[in-house]
Amino acid sequence: MKEKLKTFLLFSLVSISILITQKLWMKLPTDFLKTITEDRPVVSTSYAISDMIAPNKYLLNFDQENHTLVYDDSKYGLWSASKTNLKQMFESKTVEFKDISYEDYIDFENDKSVIFYFPEEISSYILAKAWNIKKANDIVDTIPSISSIYIYLGKGEPFFVLTGMDKRIIIRDVNIDTELLKAEINIIESEKEYPNYYSMRERLDTDNDTYVLFKTNNLLPKVTVTNEIAIMDETQKNNLAKRFFNKEIGFIREIVEANGSTIYIYDQKVLKLNSNGTLEYFHGLEEPVKERNFYQSLSAAADFISQKTGVQKGMYLSKSEEIEIDGNDGYRLSFKYRVRGIPVILGNLQVDEYIQLDVFKDHIRNYKQYVRKDMSLTPNTAIENRPMLTSYDILDLNSETLKNRYLMNNSFEQGMEEAAQIKTVLNSIKDITLAYYDPCLKDKEERLIGVWAIRLQDRILAFDAYTGSLVYEDN
Repeated sequence: MKEKLKTFLLFSLVSISILITQKLWMKLPTDFLKTITEDRPVVSTSYAISDMIAPNKYLLNFDQENHTLVYDDSKYGLWSASKTNLKQMFESKTVEFKDISYEDYIDFENDKSVIFYFPEEISSYILAKAWNIKKANDIVDTIPSISSIYIYLGKGEPFFVLTGMDKRIIIRDVNIDTELLKAEINIIESEKEYPNYYSMRERLDTDNDTYVLFKTNNLLPKVTVTNEIAIMDETQKNNLAKRFFNKEIGFIREIVEANGSTIYIYDQKVLKLNSNGTLEYFHGLEEPVKERNFYQSLSAAADFISQKTGVQKGMYLSKSEEIEIDGNDGYRLSFKYRVRGIPVILGNLQVDEYIQLDVFKDHIRNYKQYVRKDMSLTPNTAIENRPMLTSYDILDLNSETLKNRYLMNNSFEQGMEEAAQIKTVLNSIKDITLAYYDPCLKDKEERLIGVWAIRLQDRILAFDAYTGSLVYEDN
């Protein structure tokens, strides 16, 4: 009854605002309009989940002096290639594992290896289920959640290190053959076409093991996007409504608002296509949900996305939260996306997400998507005809800005020298990532800005990769 009343009040007034707002990244679909106007096969849930659970970057270690960061797996395909070995690791009955110290783990970065970093800790059990492992070994109980996976690819027997929940375990099994991965990393090393990254601990005398780029000749490609909802015609909007409700348009009520937004209503389901480029869907709970099942909810989310809007290559799960609404227990799942292999940060506070779902077991209560399309107007053109600044350049040019932001929530010890203050600030950096920033100011031909995104404690600051100026801040 509560859900029906909410639906009636929400849409009888026709003054619906944004149902949910959070802090996330976006996706730039390459063929959204094609997806909703043409028949296409539904992507299987198992495929969608395994595709969604992916690292947001990985570190290639060649030796003590040579390291590089990779954001786009399509460049080398190491994440895809590693899944066979990782599945063997979770299934094997002959694995041996034990805890190791952080110091031992850091030493391993001087050996030939790859480290996959997830955007947040992911359940070991869910990872195993996503890879269709019917019976996982004791690893899933020993380290229930994982933030990174290390694979040794040097001479001798292979081993793995899983990190999560402030612990690390080293895993060995002589029966796992990593020769294919070794061959791949050897090819990458021999080509020497990668930019070198160095740890801040090594080069800046800090206690921070974040990797920083000191020199590069790389150019960022120019990317222009458009608000795809704004350019949809009536037929395309109707086709989308038919797909969401699985009903012919004659059975669906349509309301067009003064600002150009369109609302579709069928029974207790509501679809809204906002003029600001967001798509929102609401379907009130039909019965109480008093317990959570993460895998069931993730499966439902994957199935819903694949059937309604399509699972796009590059989309991955970035965040999951337990939620409680009117006594019902569920999950809020958030997804990020990359354009041309690089993640995108949204600058519009009203629409700062790509996809977010509220899921209660297998019921999708809320779905929200921000639809922007890479127009591919100049696919081979760089943003500037000069190399971008390195992440080290950004740290150097913006040391005062970083210090000021640090002091908003912290303080220095009285009498602390300038060098010690800078070291303290650098130690508080959790991550530095190359990204695109979408100002979200134009419906058409919005040019994305290449940035270095720095996570300073819980604050994200994005600096123009060519000018060094601060263009975005999220706290």
